[in-house]
Amino acid sequence: MSRATGRLSFLYAALFFELGVNLPFFPLWLRASALEDSVIGIVLAAPLLTRIVANPIVAAFVDRTGRMAAALVACSVLVVLGTALLAFAHGFVQILLLVVVIASAQGPLIALTDAVTLRVLSRLHAAELRYGRIRLWGSAGFALANIVAGWMLDWLPTSSIIGMLLISALVTALAAIAIAGVRAPELAPSATIAVGRLDRPWLLGFTIAGAALVQASHAAVYAFSALHWQSSGMSGAAIGGLWAVGVVSEIVLFSVVGHALIGSAALLLGSAAIATIRWSGMALDPHLGFLVGLQLLQGVTFGMTHLGSVFLLARLAPASMLAQVQAWMAAGWAGAMAVLMSLSGYLYGSWGEQIYWLMAIAAGAGFLLLLPVAISQAREGASEPRPA
Repeated sequence: MSRATGRLSFLYAALFFELGVNLPFFPLWLRASALEDSVIGIVLAAPLLTRIVANPIVAAFVDRTGRMAAALVACSVLVVLGTALLAFAHGFVQILLLVVVIASAQGPLIALTDAVTLRVLSRLHAAELRYGRIRLWGSAGFALANIVAGWMLDWLPTSSIIGMLLISALVTALAAIAIAGVRAPELAPSATIAVGRLDRPWLLGFTIAGAALVQASHAAVYAFSALHWQSSGMSGAAIGGLWAVGVVSEIVLFSVVGHALIGSAALLLGSAAIATIRWSGMALDPHLGFLVGLQLLQGVTFGMTHLGSVFLLARLAPASMLAQVQAWMAAGWAGAMAVLMSLSGYLYGSWGEQIYWLMAIAAGAGFLLLLPVAISQAREGASEPRPA
C-alpha cells in the first residue's frame, strides 16, 4: 500500500505543479501573445466549458469498462501533445482550439486521479485523513510551481511559460504510467449508501451545485489576480509568493483535517461562508499585509470545499458510479467557473478588483444551496462510513 500511495502522491504533485504554472501565469502568456482582456477571459473559460462535456463522457466510459489506468495514461499523453503544439500557436483561434484539446484531457485527468485514490483507500481506516495526506502533495507541487515559475519569469521571457508547462506535462504523463501498475481493490458495498442506484438524488444535486459555486467563486483570483498584482508593480517572485502562501494553507489543512471529525456537509457549509468573506475582502483591494491574510484562507475556501465534496459525494453515490459523481462535480464547477471567468474578463477592465463582489455573491449562493444538505445530514446524525 505504501508503494501505491507513494505513486499517487507523485502523480498529484506532478499534476498540480503543472496547474501551479498554468493558473497564475498562463494569463500573462496570453497577454504577451497580444490578446485583450476580454478575449483572455474567453480563452480561460473555454477549457472549463469543455470539461462539462469531456468529464462525464470519460468517467462514464471508465465506470462501464473499468479501464481507469488506461484512461489516465491516455489523457496525460494528450495533454503533452496539446501543450507542445501550443508553442507554435499564433492568434486567438489557434490558441483557443489547442486550449480546448488540452482541457478535454486535463479535466478528466484530475477527476480520475481522485477516483483512483478513493478506490485504493476504500478499505483503509481513516480514509479521509489518508486522502488528505496524499492530496497535500498536489498542493505542495502547486506551491513549488508558483515560486519556481515566478522566480524564473524574473529572468526569462514570458514565452518560457509554455516550456515550463510542457516539462510539467511530461512528468505528469510518466507519473500516470507508473500508476497503471497499481492494482486497486473493488469498493466494498458498505462504502456507500446504495449499490447501483442513487438514494435521494436531490442531496447529490444540491451538493454538486453548492460546492461547484464555491469552487467557481475562485474564478477572479485564478484569472486576474496575477494581472492586477503585476499592474500594481509586484515582481514575478512576489506574485508567485502570494499564490504559494495560499497553497501552503491547503497543505496544512490536508495534512491535519479529517472530514469525519465534524462531517463533510459541515466542512462544505463552513468553506462557503468563509469564501464569501474572503472575496468581500479582496474587493476592497487590500494592502499587502491584509492580502497575505486573505490568501491564507485558500486552505479553507478551496481545500475544505474539495475534501468535503469528495467524501460526501462518495457517500451519497453508489459504488458503481464513483468516477461519474467526481466527474459531475468537476464538470459542475467548471461550468460555473466558465461563466464567472467570462464575466470577470468582460468586467475587469472597468470594475478592476470590484469583480470580487461577484465572486462573493456566487459563494453566498453556494452557502444557501449547501445549507439544506448540512441540515439533512445533521438530522440523520450522519458521519461518513468507516471501512472495517
